[in-house]
Amino acid sequence: MDKDKQRPVPHTEAEFEEELEAVEEKANNELQLYALWGVITVVFNVALFYLLYHTFGIEYQIANLIDWFFSVLFSFVVNKMFVFQHETKSLVKEVGTFYGTRVATYLIEAVILWLGISVMSVNGTMTKVIGHGIALVANYFLSKWLVFKKA
Repeated sequence: MDKDKQRPVPHTEAEFEEELEAVEEKANNELQLYALWGVITVVFNVALFYLLYHTFGIEYQIANLIDWFFSVLFSFVVNKMFVFQHETKSLVKEVGTFYGTRVATYLIEAVILWLGISVMSVNGTMTKVIGHGIALVANYFLSKWLVFKKA
Protein backbone atom coordinates (compact mmCIF):
# COMPACT_ATOMS: atom_id res chain seq x y z
CA MET A 1 0.00 0.00 0.00
CA ASP A 2 1.10 3.51 -0.77
CA LYS A 3 1.20 5.25 2.66
CA ASP A 4 0.19 8.68 1.29
CA LYS A 5 -2.99 7.58 -0.49
CA GLN A 6 -3.91 4.37 1.36
CA ARG A 7 -4.73 2.75 -1.99
CA PRO A 8 -3.12 -0.25 -3.63
CA VAL A 9 -0.32 0.61 -6.01
CA PRO A 10 -1.34 -0.30 -9.59
CA HIS A 11 0.61 -3.29 -10.86
CA THR A 12 -0.80 -3.69 -14.35
CA GLU A 13 -1.16 -1.27 -17.20
CA ALA A 14 -4.97 -1.47 -16.93
CA GLU A 15 -4.87 -0.64 -13.20
CA PHE A 16 -2.51 2.24 -13.92
CA GLU A 17 -4.79 3.60 -16.67
CA GLU A 18 -7.82 3.32 -14.37
CA GLU A 19 -5.98 5.22 -11.63
CA LEU A 20 -4.86 7.87 -14.13
CA GLU A 21 -8.41 8.36 -15.39
CA ALA A 22 -9.66 8.82 -11.81
CA VAL A 23 -7.01 11.46 -11.15
CA GLU A 24 -7.80 13.26 -14.43
CA GLU A 25 -11.53 13.24 -13.66
CA LYS A 26 -10.93 14.67 -10.18
CA ALA A 27 -8.66 17.38 -11.61
CA ASN A 28 -11.23 18.29 -14.28
CA ASN A 29 -14.03 18.47 -11.68
CA GLU A 30 -11.83 20.63 -9.46
CA LEU A 31 -11.04 22.99 -12.34
CA GLN A 32 -14.71 23.22 -13.29
CA LEU A 33 -15.70 24.03 -9.71
CA TYR A 34 -12.88 26.56 -9.43
CA ALA A 35 -14.02 28.18 -12.69
CA LEU A 36 -17.67 28.30 -11.56
CA TRP A 37 -16.89 29.78 -8.15
CA GLY A 38 -14.24 31.96 -9.74
CA VAL A 39 -16.87 33.54 -11.99
CA ILE A 40 -19.15 34.09 -9.00
CA THR A 41 -16.25 35.61 -7.05
CA VAL A 42 -15.34 37.87 -9.99
CA VAL A 43 -18.94 39.11 -10.20
CA PHE A 44 -18.92 39.75 -6.44
CA ASN A 45 -15.50 41.46 -6.71
CA VAL A 46 -16.34 43.71 -9.66
CA ALA A 47 -19.82 44.58 -8.33
CA LEU A 48 -18.42 45.58 -4.95
CA PHE A 49 -15.63 47.60 -6.61
CA TYR A 50 -18.17 49.33 -8.86
CA LEU A 51 -20.39 50.13 -5.89
CA LEU A 52 -17.53 51.51 -3.79
CA TYR A 53 -15.76 53.39 -6.61
CA HIS A 54 -18.58 54.65 -8.82
CA THR A 55 -21.56 54.82 -6.47
CA PHE A 56 -19.91 55.93 -3.22
CA GLY A 57 -17.00 57.77 -4.88
CA ILE A 58 -14.31 56.07 -2.82
CA GLU A 59 -10.80 56.53 -4.26
CA TYR A 60 -10.06 53.54 -6.52
CA GLN A 61 -7.12 52.10 -4.56
CA ILE A 62 -9.05 52.28 -1.27
CA ALA A 63 -12.14 50.79 -2.96
CA ASN A 64 -9.91 48.03 -4.34
CA LEU A 65 -8.44 47.29 -0.88
CA ILE A 66 -11.87 47.06 0.78
CA ASP A 67 -13.16 44.99 -2.12
CA TRP A 68 -10.08 42.74 -1.97
CA PHE A 69 -10.53 41.98 1.73
CA PHE A 70 -14.16 40.85 1.35
CA SER A 71 -13.58 39.06 -1.95
CA VAL A 72 -10.70 37.04 -0.47
CA LEU A 73 -12.86 36.05 2.49
CA PHE A 74 -15.65 34.94 0.16
CA SER A 75 -13.15 33.09 -2.03
CA PHE A 76 -11.61 31.30 0.96
CA VAL A 77 -14.97 29.97 2.10
CA VAL A 78 -16.08 28.68 -1.31
CA ASN A 79 -12.66 27.25 -2.21
CA LYS A 80 -12.36 25.44 1.12
CA MET A 81 -15.90 24.07 1.11
CA PHE A 82 -16.74 23.45 -2.54
CA VAL A 83 -13.60 23.39 -4.70
CA PHE A 84 -10.85 21.70 -2.71
CA GLN A 85 -13.09 20.23 0.04
CA HIS A 86 -10.21 20.58 2.44
CA GLU A 87 -10.22 19.35 6.05
CA THR A 88 -8.64 21.89 8.38
CA LYS A 89 -6.20 21.16 11.17
CA SER A 90 -5.69 24.85 11.94
CA LEU A 91 -8.26 27.27 10.53
CA VAL A 92 -6.27 30.32 11.65
CA LYS A 93 -3.13 29.06 9.86
CA GLU A 94 -5.12 28.17 6.73
CA VAL A 95 -6.86 31.57 6.58
CA GLY A 96 -3.51 33.28 7.22
CA THR A 97 -1.82 31.36 4.40
CA PHE A 98 -4.75 32.06 2.08
CA TYR A 99 -4.63 35.80 2.75
CA GLY A 100 -0.83 35.73 2.53
CA THR A 101 -0.90 34.24 -0.96
CA ARG A 102 -3.51 36.77 -1.98
CA VAL A 103 -1.29 39.71 -0.99
CA ALA A 104 0.99 39.01 -3.98
CA THR A 105 -1.91 38.95 -6.42
CA TYR A 106 -3.45 42.01 -4.74
CA LEU A 107 -0.23 43.92 -5.40
CA ILE A 108 -0.25 42.80 -9.04
CA GLU A 109 -3.87 43.93 -9.37
CA ALA A 110 -3.11 47.28 -7.66
CA VAL A 111 -0.30 47.95 -10.15
CA ILE A 112 -2.58 47.06 -13.06
CA LEU A 113 -5.25 49.44 -11.71
CA TRP A 114 -2.69 52.22 -11.31
CA LEU A 115 -1.35 51.66 -14.84
CA GLY A 116 -4.81 51.43 -16.39
CA ILE A 117 -6.55 54.24 -14.53
CA SER A 118 -3.82 56.73 -13.58
CA VAL A 119 -1.30 56.25 -16.37
CA MET A 120 -3.41 55.22 -19.39
CA SER A 121 -6.82 56.70 -18.37
CA VAL A 122 -8.65 53.45 -19.12
CA ASN A 123 -12.13 52.80 -17.68
CA GLY A 124 -11.76 51.76 -14.02
CA THR A 125 -14.17 48.83 -14.16
CA MET A 126 -12.58 47.42 -17.33
CA THR A 127 -9.14 47.75 -15.77
CA LYS A 128 -10.44 45.96 -12.65
CA VAL A 129 -11.74 43.05 -14.76
CA ILE A 130 -8.37 42.64 -16.49
CA GLY A 131 -6.39 42.82 -13.25
CA HIS A 132 -8.70 40.44 -11.46
CA GLY A 133 -8.57 37.95 -14.33
CA ILE A 134 -4.78 37.76 -14.07
CA ALA A 135 -5.03 37.41 -10.29
CA LEU A 136 -7.61 34.63 -10.61
CA VAL A 137 -5.25 32.38 -12.58
CA ALA A 138 -2.39 32.92 -10.14
CA ASN A 139 -4.71 32.36 -7.17
CA TYR A 140 -5.75 28.90 -8.38
CA PHE A 141 -2.19 27.62 -8.36
CA LEU A 142 -1.32 29.30 -5.07
CA SER A 143 -4.42 27.77 -3.44
CA LYS A 144 -3.78 24.31 -4.84
CA TRP A 145 -0.07 24.21 -4.07
CA LEU A 146 0.18 26.19 -0.82
CA VAL A 147 -3.14 26.57 0.98
CA PHE A 148 -5.29 23.52 0.27
CA LYS A 149 -2.52 21.04 -0.55
CA LYS A 150 -3.17 17.46 0.35
CA ALA A 151 -1.22 16.32 3.38
